[in-house]
Amino acid sequence: MENNNDMSNINNEMISILIVSYNAEKYIEKTIQSCLNQTYKNIEILLLDNASKDNTIEIVKKMQAYDNRIMIFESKKNLGPYAGLNFLLGKAKGEYVAIQDHDDIWFPEKIEKQVEFLEKNKDFVACGTNTFYYYESRKLLVLNKKSAVTNFVDHTSLMFRNQGFRYDEKYLLADEYFEKKILFSKGKIVCLQVPMTIHRIKGDGTNLSSSRFKISLKNVKDFFVINKINFSSSVYFVDLLLGRYLPDRFVWFIRKNITQKNSIWISLEDFSEKYHIDL
Repeated sequence: MENNNDMSNINNEMISILIVSYNAEKYIEKTIQSCLNQTYKNIEILLLDNASKDNTIEIVKKMQAYDNRIMIFESKKNLGPYAGLNFLLGKAKGEYVAIQDHDDIWFPEKIEKQVEFLEKNKDFVACGTNTFYYYESRKLLVLNKKSAVTNFVDHTSLMFRNQGFRYDEKYLLADEYFEKKILFSKGKIVCLQVPMTIHRIKGDGTNLSSSRFKISLKNVKDFFVINKINFSSSVYFVDLLLGRYLPDRFVWFIRKNITQKNSIWISLEDFSEKYHIDL
């Protein structure tokens, strides 16, 4: 991997940012603003609203009136997140595609750093970054570090080459299948060793990522199709189950003492003072 910080030879490629929204009125403005605030300016923001019942679409339209890089598509029914992303992939004109969740936040230099890496390292098909997990109910952020060369990065940090890839919607963990089986089969994936993404764990427990996994024969089979049967995948499987079925106080005991023991923990107050990002 090259470590040249000179951006002078980096092409100004178009980046397509994809957002699928649903009932996100509380967060969508800050999410989109973090995309508009990128130091890398050649972007298009493609947003599909999945038939929200709140004011999400009205908020986005007001933002669109001030920045024509935002393009809005409205679905009459909820397609789900991955069918929604596949729809937007069919519209994306960028050389690269970046995935953003409707309630997450990016650091201003995220896109710039990822484009720089991918332009200089053609054998990599995708690039993510380290991610802060923001637990709203506890006003606490946890930085989970991944290996530099990997087969999976946090989905909201993902950028990949726009080469006709699509999500396989039959998998419950379609984002993991997409990275581990589809992208990884075409090239290497890197996780930049800097935190450039904030993944919000909402206080009301409505995050898809934390509530979607349910015990069933198909889901268990699919999990081990996506993940090899080994110690680390078994620990991950147990972690999914704990987050889904255990009371919150037990989950936090396990996080602090086992699964996230070696992570970096920071209060919301200290984070805001250090990074000057409004969550």
